[in-house]
Amino acid sequence: MKLVFAHDHKLRYIDGKYYTTGGLSDSITGRYMQYFDHLTIFCRAIKKQPYDTGLFEIKNPDITVKPVSDGSLLLSSEAKKTMRDEIKAADALIVKLHSKIAEEAIKCAREYNIPYLVELVACPWDSYWNHGLKGKFVAPMMTISTKREVLRAPYVVYVTKEFLEKRYPTDGKWIDCSDVELQETDGSILEKRLEKIKNSAEPLVLGTLAQVDVLYKGQEYVIKAIAQLRKEGKEYRYKMAGSGSPERLKKCAEACGVSDLVEFCGVLNHDDVFSWLDDIDFYIQPSKQEGLPRAMAEAVSRACPAAGSTAGGIGELIDKKFVFKKGSAEGIVKILRSLNKETMSLQAAANYELSKNYEKKYLDEKRNAFYKEFADECDRRNKN
Repeated sequence: MKLVFAHDHKLRYIDGKYYTTGGLSDSITGRYMQYFDHLTIFCRAIKKQPYDTGLFEIKNPDITVKPVSDGSLLLSSEAKKTMRDEIKAADALIVKLHSKIAEEAIKCAREYNIPYLVELVACPWDSYWNHGLKGKFVAPMMTISTKREVLRAPYVVYVTKEFLEKRYPTDGKWIDCSDVELQETDGSILEKRLEKIKNSAEPLVLGTLAQVDVLYKGQEYVIKAIAQLRKEGKEYRYKMAGSGSPERLKKCAEACGVSDLVEFCGVLNHDDVFSWLDDIDFYIQPSKQEGLPRAMAEAVSRACPAAGSTAGGIGELIDKKFVFKKGSAEGIVKILRSLNKETMSLQAAANYELSKNYEKKYLDEKRNAFYKEFADECDRRNKN
């Protein structure tokens, strides 16, 4: 059977080959290839960026990439025709919302009665509203269209347990299943963390894993928080790891007088992420927009005490006492003021226990059963 996948994902085009930053790696597309013989991907494709590292080449011969733009969200009439022809000849469609490319794909699938499944990975209102003046203009339209498409979708996968389901309900079949994949762990991780907390000394090291050049990731609020605490005589170091140019945040740290407390670690190889998390004392996800952040799920799986904003499904990963209003440096200040070894130890244990709900084995079993049900329906339609 032939499957089409559509999303605004930006692949990198290098010397005639396509590379992904991770969103379309073999482990992701492999979820679909278990049930379909060939996969055609409609997305965007851009040239390699100066800060790109750790790219994954798309090598599977059963995957065809058909970029519909070189970065723009606008689709040409030629691109729409290509999508229409491909989807008309396909057995199934899977899309990630929110996405203009995905919306066009759904339009074609409905026209030709092709079965389709929606993966809802983020809230378009939060995404666009926190993306400048142009985003504030686009946010209402994208939210309305996403609500409409999710409501009437025959199959939906939500990456959160509650947040997205409440904002974007569906009349179709659905499951909640994070796209985070945590490997099974053992009790030694918690033991090491508790020992680290017991022996910790000031200044504590805070950490955030996220792109550093994306406005809605919110690292500037942590910088402003540690600047305020420095004035009160309490110091914290802050490490940021992630792709993108750090210039904007460097200027923020300089303006706040805490350049000496801030460190940019660049892009981490996936194998190095867990050791980086083990080295910090406290994880913070200060985003203004999220679905269910992979980095935070990985942090709690390392029994890392953590705080996060009210964005998306962050509050599903940690105790509500450690959730602060998005865009609030003062909210971060209050949480950091409350930290001591006892509270950090208690939260480390609670976070580690909760993270077991996101282990790969458990999520794969749940997701695979749903995708198989979808594929079986596609097969029945194909035979009829």
